[in-house]
Amino acid sequence: MNDWYEAEQRVEKARELFEQCKWPEALEELRAAIAINPYNSGWFFNLGLTLDELGRYDEAAEAYRQALGIDEDDLQAMTHLGVDLCRTGRLQEALKTFEAVEARDSTFEASYCNRILVYSELGDHEKAEEMFYLARLYKEQCPHCYYAIGCSLNARGQYDRAIYCFQRALDLDEELPHVHVSIAKAQWNKGELEQARRNYLTALRQEPGDTDILLYLGGLLAEMGRLEEAGEKYRRAIELKPDAPAPHYCLGRWLMRSGRTTEAVRALERTLELDPTFGGAHLRLAQICHRQRDVAGMQSHLRAELLLRPEDADLLRDLADLLLDTGDARAAVACLRRQVQVDEGDCKAWQNLGVAQFLIGRYADGIASSRQALRRDPRNTAAMHNIALAYCHLKQYPRAMLWTRRGMRLSPRDRSLRALHLRLVFLRMAKRIRAWMGK
Repeated sequence: MNDWYEAEQRVEKARELFEQCKWPEALEELRAAIAINPYNSGWFFNLGLTLDELGRYDEAAEAYRQALGIDEDDLQAMTHLGVDLCRTGRLQEALKTFEAVEARDSTFEASYCNRILVYSELGDHEKAEEMFYLARLYKEQCPHCYYAIGCSLNARGQYDRAIYCFQRALDLDEELPHVHVSIAKAQWNKGELEQARRNYLTALRQEPGDTDILLYLGGLLAEMGRLEEAGEKYRRAIELKPDAPAPHYCLGRWLMRSGRTTEAVRALERTLELDPTFGGAHLRLAQICHRQRDVAGMQSHLRAELLLRPEDADLLRDLADLLLDTGDARAAVACLRRQVQVDEGDCKAWQNLGVAQFLIGRYADGIASSRQALRRDPRNTAAMHNIALAYCHLKQYPRAMLWTRRGMRLSPRDRSLRALHLRLVFLRMAKRIRAWMGK
């Protein structure tokens, strides 16, 4: 009986510590209580909540699973499990978890509300909107629903509608986290940089220790040309989290832009000391080596970056550009293929893939990639020029001339198209003369 009483006392103490935001201490008390009595689902649920506050989402998900192992109908535990699965990128598992919540209680609004964000992350925006309207059948004014559908609209480039939804979420719950950051991102995408800066500052006042906000704000300030302020934000982030790699990486990029190469190398090397798999650090070091004509160093860092198999579209673009600049078109093709898989709508990536394929003699593939670029931008005369040039290499001059004419109709003064067209006229004429003389 004394042990059970001690467990109850520890849980009560954990609740007090939780309310005081002393989460590591609360976690210790809860673990001690669970060691005595591992059959209370509510204690595992509280353990999950505490781990969430500490940002340890994988462990929190496991705590919620243990709570469900004791009480399989605990909808709150199931919902929190789905949220943490989403946070850790296990989107399909999260979707199945929320569907299981709906199967147990079709009126439980959270099962719909949370799926808006999951479908948005999966890129299925029609389903996201469907979930938004279903959720409103059970709770008309839900700030989380407006926030989630705002994220979906933002991902689709519908920035004004996204900002409206984010603002609506704030009207319903002014303490809802991350909303000012999301508004700032949408405004940044719209080119409203000063408004975005103000919203980042508002978010920072709400969460002064959030290094992610500091890094976003630093990136925005750098784009606004306020480089000294940007550097200040990166240094502040390092002060708050000296063992986090991202602030050192951002500082390294800022130092590169500021022309302080030696310091940039130190910051990027520190990034890799903290996390050898941090995406982008090897690429930036490779760019520095390229500028310094350190071929061996550049190749070493490029190989290291490629081994990490990056998935970020911007990083893949920069990596492919450097590979093309250094003559490694074959590796650039691999990068660009991955880039168009990550973002199929990126016209420039398709165009660059076509160029890289032409460089290694794969003209049919290059023409197909250039056509993909034209599907996304029918007025892309650079892609038309590339297709014409490929057909010229294949000695299919009539087809090549069709593409130069098509391009010149859109851009009559394009010198490269006119020069290629003239060259094709002479090549076609020479081919006819050779054929006539052969007779």
